[in-house]
Amino acid sequence: MYILYGIILLLLFLLIYMVFIEPRRLLVKNFFIRKNKTKVLDISKAYDLYEDQTAITIAHLSDFHFSRFYKPRRINRVIASTMTNRPDIIVFTGDLIDNYTKWPHQQTKKLVEKLKKLSAPMGKIAVLGNHDYNDHGQYFVMEVLKEAGFTVLKNEEIFGSNEKISINIAGMDDVLRGEPQFNYERTLAQWHILLVHEPDSVLRIRHVKDYDLILAGHSHGGQIRLPFLSLKHTGATHFTHGFYLLGKRALLSVSNGLGTTKIPARLRVPPEITYYHLEKEKRTSEK
Repeated sequence: MYILYGIILLLLFLLIYMVFIEPRRLLVKNFFIRKNKTKVLDISKAYDLYEDQTAITIAHLSDFHFSRFYKPRRINRVIASTMTNRPDIIVFTGDLIDNYTKWPHQQTKKLVEKLKKLSAPMGKIAVLGNHDYNDHGQYFVMEVLKEAGFTVLKNEEIFGSNEKISINIAGMDDVLRGEPQFNYERTLAQWHILLVHEPDSVLRIRHVKDYDLILAGHSHGGQIRLPFLSLKHTGATHFTHGFYLLGKRALLSVSNGLGTTKIPARLRVPPEITYYHLEKEKRTSEK
């Protein structure tokens, strides 16, 4: 009988943890990305030591899935993180809201206000995810993102530069619900970044190996990860979480995202925001 009580209490604690604790954690990661991708440095505990070697810092957000369970105030820690880390660019790789038909529209003004507080001197860029398209919600999502200062890319590219770097960022429309275009080519920029929602979409992009960094979301890292069970989403069965090297130069990074979908719970996959510190190109005199 005591064993049964113990099991019930353990399961109750696990349920409380999955619903109320882990989804409210925020894992902040910092990586130093060189042109040579054979080694990615985790500099989360000492990213300030790489400031002189960094040309630009990109903050990667994904999968907010705002809903009745995930309200705008939940991203206060994300906003605080960007204020502390001061990225040059913020990118968002889709799924702003979970379900347009169930979205509490009285929260829209607050949502825009919160998203506006995400600030980056070289801009904020976003692509749409499959949930953004539910019941034609993409028009609402695009309006919210634009009002909050994001540039939404649908099979488009944008160029930016500062005194240290030139960068080209391409954004592809959602593969599952949108009208994606898979033919991308390099430009004269020093760094080429590609934003997609579903990570498996890279398998269909003709020149994907010419990109330096591909950022994706969608998978939630499985959202609930058990030792004997790994949940996968359509569009994220080949690439589920973390880094993948495609060819010699293209590095794919799949975010665990920030919100939840289907059930408001996470286990062993805390929400995350990732900062990529791109290496500054060395001048001839420095070599």
